Amino acid sequence: MAILKGSVLMLGMAVTAAVSAQSAPAEQRLGEEVQLALARLIESGAFANQPGTEIAFTLDEPARRVNNLGLLVDSASAERALEGLRVLAVTPRSAAQRMGVKAGDRILAVNGTNLVALGADPAGHAKAAGLLRTLVDSLGDGAMLEFDLQRDGKPLNLRGELSSIVLPPIHLKVGRDELLASTVSSPTRREARIESGSGGCGRFNDFDVAPQQQDLYGVKLLMIDGISTGPAGVHQFRVSAGTHTLKLVELIPAKVYRRLNPTRLGDGPEVKTLTVTVQANTTYYLAAKFNEDKRNSRVSGEYWEPVVWREKPDKCG
Repeated sequence: MAILKGSVLMLGMAVTAAVSAQSAPAEQRLGEEVQLALARLIESGAFANQPGTEIAFTLDEPARRVNNLGLLVDSASAERALEGLRVLAVTPRSAAQRMGVKAGDRILAVNGTNLVALGADPAGHAKAAGLLRTLVDSLGDGAMLEFDLQRDGKPLNLRGELSSIVLPPIHLKVGRDELLASTVSSPTRREARIESGSGGCGRFNDFDVAPQQQDLYGVKLLMIDGISTGPAGVHQFRVSAGTHTLKLVELIPAKVYRRLNPTRLGDGPEVKTLTVTVQANTTYYLAAKFNEDKRNSRVSGEYWEPVVWREKPDKCG
C-alpha cells in the first residue's frame, strides 16, 4: 500500500507514469520510482515540511508475499466513496486487469462484502479502501475474487483468480548522512590514491552533499601536494596521514553568486589553497563556504573560502 498526496490508495503493485522506458535496467527504473514517491511525499507534507537536505531515514522490510491486485482507488474521503470506491487506474498485467476492471468503475462489493457508504477511518480516508485491502490481503495465491461493480451507471459482476508475488527484502537509506556513508563504504566507489609512507591513511571527499542552508556549496579538489587529482567523476582521494596542501576551485551555483566575466577553471581567485592535517582512519569532507557579506569581493576572492565541513571516522588501509 502507498498513500499518494492523501487522495488515493494503491492496492497491489505501484503504478507510475514516470517510467516510460520499459527496456531500462531494473535498478534505474526502481530509482526513478523511489524518487517519484519521495517527491509526492514531500509535496504532501509527510515530512512535516522539512527541507530535503534534512530528511533522513532507513527503511527495513523483510521479504514477503503480496497479492498483485493492481488497483488505484480514490480514498481521499468518505464522501468520495459514498457510492462505492472509484477506480482511478489499473496496473498492467495485474489480476484486476485480467478480470476486466477499468478506470472509472465503482466497486460496490468484493466477495459479497459491501463497500458502499462505510464512512471514514480515523485518518479521514474512506473506510472502504482499508476494508478492501484487508480482504484482498487475507486471500491466498490463486484464490477466487468476485467484484460487484457499477460501470456507466449499470451493474456489472466480474470474477477472476488472484495472483501473488514475492517481494525481496528491502533495505533503503535516504538522506545526506546515508549518502556520505555510501561514498565511503560502497564497494563500487571510485577512489584515487595519492599516498606515501606507512603511518596510516585517511581520505579527502569533495562529493557535493554539504548543507547549503549553512552557505556551504560544492568544491572541486584539483591538486594534492602538487599532484593532480585526475579525471572528473572521482570524488574520493586516499592520502597518507600527515599534513597536505590542497588546491580547490569553488562550484557555487550562479544563482547564489552572479559571476561577472568568469575566469577559466584553474585561473584567478576561484582557485584557493587549503592545508589539512590528516589523522589516520578519518575522511575529510570538503566544501566552498560562501561569504554573503563579501559577495562583491571578486578581485581578492573573499567571496568564498575552502573548508572542511565534516570529519568522519573511516577505516583506511
